Amino acid sequence: MSHQLANVLTKKTFNQWAACCFIGLIFTSDPTNAVLADTVEISGGGHLTGEINRQDDFVVIKVDDDIQIAIPASRVQRVVNSDQLAVYRKAAETAGNDAELHYQLALWCVRSDQVEGEIQKYKNYHMERAVALDPDHSKARAALGFTQENGRWVKTDQLMLERGMIPSTGGWDLPEASAIADFQDALNVDARKWTREVKRLVAVVLRGSSKAPEALASLRAIEDPLAAGAIAQELLESREKGTQSRQLRSLWVGLLGKFRNMTSVEALVRAGLEESDDVIREAALTELVEYGSDSAIATYVQYLTSNDNKTVNRAARCLTWFPETERAITYIKSLVTTHQQEVGPTPGMQVGFGESGGGLQMGGKQTPRVERRTNPSVLTLVQSVIPEVDFGYDEKAWLNYIASQRSNYSGDLRRDP
Repeated sequence: MSHQLANVLTKKTFNQWAACCFIGLIFTSDPTNAVLADTVEISGGGHLTGEINRQDDFVVIKVDDDIQIAIPASRVQRVVNSDQLAVYRKAAETAGNDAELHYQLALWCVRSDQVEGEIQKYKNYHMERAVALDPDHSKARAALGFTQENGRWVKTDQLMLERGMIPSTGGWDLPEASAIADFQDALNVDARKWTREVKRLVAVVLRGSSKAPEALASLRAIEDPLAAGAIAQELLESREKGTQSRQLRSLWVGLLGKFRNMTSVEALVRAGLEESDDVIREAALTELVEYGSDSAIATYVQYLTSNDNKTVNRAARCLTWFPETERAITYIKSLVTTHQQEVGPTPGMQVGFGESGGGLQMGGKQTPRVERRTNPSVLTLVQSVIPEVDFGYDEKAWLNYIASQRSNYSGDLRRDP
């Protein structure tokens, strides 16, 4: 802001000027043309401007020589003195025909936390004056929602429409993207409905009332793939809570296998690895053999390098359902795996020795312990893909055998004399 405007809008007059911006002035395009008079703001909206007098429990506003209006004091929200308006008028007069001063004056209005209501009109007026005086005032243009396109200033909304975009929550989208988003929203709504419906039917089945057979039949009849999330949730939660029968849990596996989408495949893959019930686990893996084997294999192979020895064996057990000879080397390298564990300190006193001598110490730090373990399930997996030989846990022997098979040549390697 220039020194000229800054001299008018001093700290001493700032609060007065900000207060005048709050009043509900009656003006068309130029707020500087407002009448110099006190203004009464009425609770619930509206205002009256004129000469103000207080009489008992009323505030009397003399609008002109012929009209006076009395308002109960309880309905008066605020009285704004005309001197406050004079401060604003002086600042607006100082801005004159200077586009930058009008822009700064507009910012001053909106930045004051004491300014509300009609202040937006003040802001827009001075932004528009800045643009009228300087059509290329980029900041004022931006504040009014303009964008420069090929040398011309156009409203951002108009530009987006010209580009084939459509309004969306938080911005603009291509029609195709908006249609996809709307479709996905509809799917999410339907999926949430299935979550509520499945939980309701399960509750009826678990209560064992006379309606239980009907509820169970309704669950078995579900065909909509959008119910996959709800069914997957039941399979997971029933494993954790242990509140459902094997028969009901087997139903979840069967339904997921029928849906054949990514949600159902993910749930079945987890069941194959984490399920403690052999029947449920094998049912899940059987479904994955029919649909989802690629995802299952890609997931289980990663767990062959887990630091948890039990997880390695569970993953190998799953992979026996999808034997792939070309992955034999990967399997062989997991026959014996290395695992690191943190070993806690020994309780009680310990004797410690250092450069300064020895002494008794309490406890100690955790130390890493590295162990190599054989994996029976991995051996079973290797034997399933290379059934003709058996080298146990001898990784080197297995690899040498594969190398010999790949380089085997039954012809005569001698050259002609």
